Amino acid sequence: MEISLRNKKGMKAKSFKEFKLSDGTIIGIFQGERGQNPDLDILIKYQEPNKRVRTPKHIHWVIDLLIKKQYDRQLTIEFVKYLRDMWETVEPFKTKAEQQECELKETTLENLKRFEKLNKYGEYRVEFIGHLIELMMRMEKTGLDRAYVFKDLLDAFIEEKDIFSIVAKSTQVGKR
Repeated sequence: MEISLRNKKGMKAKSFKEFKLSDGTIIGIFQGERGQNPDLDILIKYQEPNKRVRTPKHIHWVIDLLIKKQYDRQLTIEFVKYLRDMWETVEPFKTKAEQQECELKETTLENLKRFEKLNKYGEYRVEFIGHLIELMMRMEKTGLDRAYVFKDLLDAFIEEKDIFSIVAKSTQVGKR
């Protein structure tokens, strides 16, 4: 399956890279045009089986993690710490070839296996959240002069800040 959409100019655009998840969800990567490095920017879309193509937002996975935390606080916090540690190792795209390859290095199924119990709660599977966040981190680090949204948001979650603070950070928009 290939994800395609209409761009701002009304022209059909297709993903240059796709990741098919174990539940049939497809994450598609498109050429972006924003930020300091517009030629290396990416646009992320996903399509769950029998649903329309969607654009992920921070608030979506944050709410899902808050739901998971209500059922298994310790494992959810461990998962978020894993994601926070990933922030330190994820690199921005440096070349066009690297962007087009767009490999997922941190969120392998082996690395995510210990968090699978969380799949029983919320809307999203840990495979989806992990892949999505790794891609969004690369996007943020590639296009922003000071990438901070993920780091601050994950830190607030780990520190168990109040829901208002976490939701406020998840709707914050960096300068792109």
